[in-house]
Amino acid sequence: MKKILITTFCSYFLILSGSSQQKFTGGLFVSPLVSWMKPDSKKAELAQAMLGFNFGVTADINLTKNFAASFSIAANKYGGSVKYLDSIPEFEAEDVLRQDQSLSPGAVVDYKLTYIEIPIALKGKTNEIGYITYFLKAGINPSIKYKAKGDVNQNNITDVNVKNSVSLFGFGYHLGGGIEYSLAGNTRVLVEGIYTGGLSDIDNTKMIASDTGAKAKEIKITLNNVALRVGILF
Repeated sequence: MKKILITTFCSYFLILSGSSQQKFTGGLFVSPLVSWMKPDSKKAELAQAMLGFNFGVTADINLTKNFAASFSIAANKYGGSVKYLDSIPEFEAEDVLRQDQSLSPGAVVDYKLTYIEIPIALKGKTNEIGYITYFLKAGINPSIKYKAKGDVNQNNITDVNVKNSVSLFGFGYHLGGGIEYSLAGNTRVLVEGIYTGGLSDIDNTKMIASDTGAKAKEIKITLNNVALRVGILF
């Protein structure tokens, strides 16, 4: 996966360098972020948010003077803690002797996830005012899981592989805005705030109601984050 990312980033810059500077712009970025996992059921609740980060490359295809199609490729390290209020009959943790662990009500799972994300957005921007261009954008965030680790406050489950308990694909939307500060020529500093809301279920865990022993049911848990993106554009 690391080789694929390096090859993708290098290909991106080769394409960008050979393209018209008026048509294409882009660069590198890094983003500290805060993420959390939000259940849609009263049977689970947010236990704790998580500090994380992402990094990658971004490119704009300028459609008109004030509108662009924006694309990025990012590696995201984020997650969050979820408290499950009912019992979990099978929690798959591959690095322990028993792969299918049963968890009692009140189990807290700390998810530490890495996803490769490809945000796509429509970006509206002002004319340059002084040295600053202001912009707003909105778009979608398809992603694919690369790594999933987890800690559980039961059964001595610490920093284990929980990839089978986490969805392979993710999907969400994002809203953002910020500035591009012109330094010299086509070089600009990017500063942007972004909110990403999850739309797809990120968690494959099923629970059984402890009071009735009802059939195990999967609940929907979405992954959300707010990030501050800082980068350099060319």
